[in-house]
Amino acid sequence: MSDARSASIKAVIDIGSNSIKLRVARCRGARVDVSLDTTEVVRLGRGFVDGGICERAMDDAVRVITDMVDSARRMGAEPRLLGTMALRMATNAGELSRRIREATGLEVRILSGEDEARYAWKGAVAGFPDDVVPHGRDLVMFDTGGGSTELVFGHRGGEPEKILSVPVGAVSLSERFFVEDPVKRSAVDAAQAHVRGLLAASGIERARPDVAPIVVGLGGGVVAMASVKGAFEEFVPVKLHGMELTRRDLTQQIALYSMLTLEERQEVVGLPPSRADAVLGALSALSVPSCILSINGLRHGALIEMFEEEGRLPHGAGA
Repeated sequence: MSDARSASIKAVIDIGSNSIKLRVARCRGARVDVSLDTTEVVRLGRGFVDGGICERAMDDAVRVITDMVDSARRMGAEPRLLGTMALRMATNAGELSRRIREATGLEVRILSGEDEARYAWKGAVAGFPDDVVPHGRDLVMFDTGGGSTELVFGHRGGEPEKILSVPVGAVSLSERFFVEDPVKRSAVDAAQAHVRGLLAASGIERARPDVAPIVVGLGGGVVAMASVKGAFEEFVPVKLHGMELTRRDLTQQIALYSMLTLEERQEVVGLPPSRADAVLGALSALSVPSCILSINGLRHGALIEMFEEEGRLPHGAGA
């Protein structure tokens, strides 16, 4: 492929605890335009065997990543592979990285919790107009994944002021609390108490207690919740960007899912069936009065950084 072509388009593959995601984008002026955004649920973080990723999940991950690398290359991009919580925890993460390298020729960079949060922060507010997320306004960003929740405190236009990574996510909560079908209300209450305890132990607090921050939410659970609120029959995340989700929305959906079996949850309009058995875990981690949904997170932040490194974007342009 030509140098000019490879310089104009970038790709990132996010290897997460619940899903593996590919985003391909071009840089046009000071704007990052997404050309392809796709997700495959693999669940690397589910059912660890002796602290490691099970063989079936590993095989699925290599297959999905290989297909995604091929897709990115066909579009003219050599993707950057980023691993998060499952690969940080797994005793056999090195084995998975070796298999991916043999299949694709690419190395996997395993992010620390702070690096994961920094990328998510960089991408989260990209594309929001100033009247939605004003520059200089205090922000709290949270990104609930399959195995962890990252929280970042700061203000738009600035670098993160405080980063926390809490080891709680949709998959880990589902495995611990939501094994019965349908889920008991007592299990939901226990999960929420568990999350509140972890957040309190992590020292969650506002940077300025007298100023209410804007809260920006990321992650598959938040996106699924917004999709259900909008009753979108087709799951198109771009339609959800900027939607406000309130505590009432959260309370109503938790009550709804608590009354349904897994099979019934799969029939909820707007809820992707692949997220149905993890959604209660994701929603329990959303301990906020309201938030604004962003569909731009880790992958978008990494793409912005790649274009900055190349000189196609000035530093901070994505904010």
